[in-house]
Amino acid sequence: MKKPIVPSYVALSLLLLLGGCEKKSGEGIVLAKEHIAAALPIAGTPNTQSAPSPDEQARPIADDEITVDGYVMKPEVRGTSRDPRALKAEQWLVKVRMIDNGRTIQVHADQAQWQKLRENDRVKVRYRVGKYTGTVWYAEIE
Repeated sequence: MKKPIVPSYVALSLLLLLGGCEKKSGEGIVLAKEHIAAALPIAGTPNTQSAPSPDEQARPIADDEITVDGYVMKPEVRGTSRDPRALKAEQWLVKVRMIDNGRTIQVHADQAQWQKLRENDRVKVRYRVGKYTGTVWYAEIE
């Protein structure tokens, strides 16, 4: 009888996935909370954008625009379904500054947890950091 290949493949991929990250935890202080509504469903075929031409220049940010997490938007769009960061589901984000290393981490929380938290609250955070890049791949508030 042949052994199935799938379990060894799954085990190998899990090993590589978890082996590339380092588990960390510590206390942090809540800096800010933000709710982003679910994105509106896209009707019809999505527009395809062509690659920017080499001579194309970035335009300056207008006086009535803001930059949030690298996205440029109008202030009234922030947190709505038209926010460029909006996904198919609502997002409840908590920005936490770690006490031990000063690192700022954006944590996805559930609605109940998000409602309980206030700015300047101390929270315990568990997160995974890429060994080579230092990127936070996953974070949760305990």
